[in-house]
This record gives sequence, C-alpha cells and structure tokens, in this order.
Amino acid sequence: MNRNFIWKYVNKRFVTHILFWLFYVLFFGSIYGKYGNDYKWYFIESLGMLPFIMLATYLTIYAILPFYLKKGKLLPTIFLIAFILFAATLGERIALRKINSLPITVDSLFGITFLYLMLETFFMVAIAFGIKLVKKWLEQQQEKHEMEKKNLQTELNFLKTQLHPHFLFNTMNNLYALSLEKSSKTSEGIAKISDLLRSVLYECNESEVALEKEINLIENYIDLEKMRFGNELNVEFQITGNTTDAKIAPMLLFTFVENCFKHGSRNPAENPFIKIEIKVNKSNINFLAENSKLETKAEKQGGIGLQNVKKRLDILYADRHKLSVENKKYTFLVHLVIFGKNE
Repeated sequence: MNRNFIWKYVNKRFVTHILFWLFYVLFFGSIYGKYGNDYKWYFIESLGMLPFIMLATYLTIYAILPFYLKKGKLLPTIFLIAFILFAATLGERIALRKINSLPITVDSLFGITFLYLMLETFFMVAIAFGIKLVKKWLEQQQEKHEMEKKNLQTELNFLKTQLHPHFLFNTMNNLYALSLEKSSKTSEGIAKISDLLRSVLYECNESEVALEKEINLIENYIDLEKMRFGNELNVEFQITGNTTDAKIAPMLLFTFVENCFKHGSRNPAENPFIKIEIKVNKSNINFLAENSKLETKAEKQGGIGLQNVKKRLDILYADRHKLSVENKKYTFLVHLVIFGKNE
C-alpha cells in the first residue's frame, strides 16, 4: 500500500478524533459553564473527565463492538458496556473531587451526581458507537456493491465469450454458402467477413462503442447477406436522427439483426422481408427490427443470441432500457429503446 496514502489516512482519522473530543469539551463545558456562570472552571472539569470518557469510548468501539459482531452475544455485551461505564464514571468522579480539592469518600462518590456523569459518559459512548456502526454498515454496503459489480462483470465476460463463437459460426455459414454457389462475389464476401471479424475482435472488449461503428457493422453484415440472397429477400435499413455522439454496447443491436436474417431468410414465405430502423432522439436510441416468418415457426424464434443479448441488456442497461418482443402470426418484431443517462 502506498505510504503517502497510509499517512493521509492516519492524519485524517487523527484530526477526526481530535475534533470529536473537542466537541465534547466545548459542548459540556458550555452547558455547565452557562448553568454555573463559570465557563473556565467547567472547561477544566471537562478536560479532567476526558481521559476516562475516551477510555470508555475506545474500549467500547474497538473491543466490545468487534466482540459483539463476531460472537453475537447480546447479554455479555450489555454487561461489559455497563461495567465500563460504571468504572469510567467512578474515575471521573474521583478526578472531579481531586480538581475541586474535596475529600474522597464512598458517600461523596456515589449519588445523583454520579448518575448524571454516567449519563453524560453514556451519551458520548453512544454517539461514537453509532458512528462506528454506521461506518461498518457503509463499509459492508461498499463491499457488497463491489462484489455485485465483480459478479456482473464476470457474467458479462462470460456472455461475451459466448457471443464470439456464435457470431463466428453464423459468419462461416455465410462464407460456406457463397463458396458452394461458386459465386464471383466470394472474394468480396471474404473481405466483408474479414471486416466483421476485425470489428468483433477489437471492439467487443470495450464497454461502449460509437453507435456509428455499430451501424457500420450492421451495414457490412447486411451487404454480406445480400450477396447470398440477392433479390429473393427484401431488406430495408433506415437510420434517422443524429448518431454522431451516441454510444452503445458493442454488437448489441447487431445480434437482433443477425437473428432477423437467421429466421427471416430461411423460410419459403411469399415476399420474405426484413425491416430494420435505428432512430436517435436526443439521448435515446430507438431500435426496431422486423422479419417475416412462417406461421408454423411461431415458437422457434430466438436462441442463444437473443438470450445472450437480453442478459447483457439487464446487466448494462438495467433501468435504462425497454425491450418488446412480439411473435406474431407471420412476423417477428423486436422493439428496443435505450434511454440516455439523463432521461
């Protein structure tokens, strides 16, 4: 650990504790000083009581509190705190008698003044105890938050490892189909696939990419698919709004597009079509994807790709997205809205 960091931390704690005990001296010294019309003397008395209250406080928060948190035994904890309060108050009472040059006897030590001093000590110990409990709770919440964040990142990384093979498998299928047809466009298709793979390998590890990069990826993929299907499949891709500053998780929209071609192009439906629309409105990204399908395949839509992207949405845009999937009689429709951070 960095030595400067440790020094700053120690200094910060030291100053905090000094301010806490300064508050005690000034607070009670002022109250009793106003009541007795002698501020100086009561400040001296508060300083005389201070070591005993400090001892009671530090024993409680650094010894008894950890004991309770570890063992969870309430009655022994209460007994220990009561004993420490009693012993500290007795020490304060003796100190006050000494400061005021008064004789120390059993009768003079105990009485109503003893109870007042015990309440005063309990008040300070309770404040410190409460502060320590809140601090412990905040630390636990922070640890819990970090653990949840770590678990989400682990799950997200796992989903990304699933995404790559799935994409690669579908891309190789495209290349295989072109090679079987001995198409003159095979070399162009290989170039398109090369661009797609480069985008996946270098951009998929980023948390977010420019929306325009995602659009370029989708356009390359659509061009590749058009090489396979030509005029047999009607594809519409429309972009509206200012996409320059918008960002999105890599391959998020692409997965829906890929799913459209996977299910919307391999059935003999009359006039098969795919419609894709990306609209940017202020800081919101509005995405619409629709493909034709056969009625008999109503239950077959979706697979690893869609399950994957739904999980990614839940992790990355938990409260900032709205996903609607409609499996209609002859069409499959996906509508996704990703809300801006300020929405």
